[in-house]
Amino acid sequence: MNLLFRCLLLIMIAATTASCARGNREKERKPLIFTQPAIPVLLTSDSEVVKFRTLHYWDLFPFEDSLCIQQEDFAAQAFTDFVDLLQQTPRSVGEQALKSMMNKAGTAADDPDVRKRVLLKFFTLSEYFFYHPNSPYRNDDFFRVVLENMVASPVPDTVEKQRPVHLLQMINKNRVGEQAGDIRFVSAVRNFPYTDAPARPQTLYGLKSDYVLLFFINLGCTACRKAADEILASELLTEMAKKKKLAILTIYPDKDLEGWQKYLPTLPPDWIHGYDPEGAIRNGNTYDLRAIPSLYLLDSSKRVLVRDALSVAQIEDVIGQEAHFL
Repeated sequence: MNLLFRCLLLIMIAATTASCARGNREKERKPLIFTQPAIPVLLTSDSEVVKFRTLHYWDLFPFEDSLCIQQEDFAAQAFTDFVDLLQQTPRSVGEQALKSMMNKAGTAADDPDVRKRVLLKFFTLSEYFFYHPNSPYRNDDFFRVVLENMVASPVPDTVEKQRPVHLLQMINKNRVGEQAGDIRFVSAVRNFPYTDAPARPQTLYGLKSDYVLLFFINLGCTACRKAADEILASELLTEMAKKKKLAILTIYPDKDLEGWQKYLPTLPPDWIHGYDPEGAIRNGNTYDLRAIPSLYLLDSSKRVLVRDALSVAQIEDVIGQEAHFL
């Protein structure tokens, strides 16, 4: 887990602990201890053991006890270890385990107030690990399970459901395996600013290439510069771009047109650079940009292969699996 993400997690834990003054009486009790179910002796392979541990991870967690979210670091540490375990399991197993976790969190306690607080705590942890742009565990498939549970659960009230409903709508945009939303953009002329040629409106679906690397950028963005350098340093991506098998399209979604025009000379001249004149992306109508830079890999039909890539290496891995001609 990277340093920034750990620091933010510690801040979140501290804030949660500070807000629990009303639980002083619970804190005077004997501290809770979280134990794992014994692994059946009949399970001998590593994969069977990991699957069992994942599916039964929360069996003995005291969801019914309000101290589980008031005892310092108790729920957060349990969840952190669970997320580490999820990295070793197939997606379907992880999704099943998350459903079980959320069901237990929202039903175990007899006190409705405790049920709500426990459920909201685990929603917050899930959002932080699976949706935060700086999380090394970012995973829309896992977070979708949590969001669907929150939206369907009778425990949160209408106001508390507003954020889960919104986030579910956002992560369902441009899912892997589905067609990407089209983008109408104005392309920079190649020799700007030394030309009087008019801007040329284009669309994402108008690009003809085996693959399209969609790269959302912002002005003066250090992380964007780093991502661009990694793309340029990639022998695979560079060679594909030279052979016209990969089109690299940067999109500036904000509204500082003059600033974008001044920024253009710092971008690779062989890429396509465009901005969103209608603000559709900025207004959240087509793409879920939780942070910039954001990289999407599309195939020739504009089907999403990678959504908001964790790294340029992930893009390379997927192309390596998909592109049999390489």
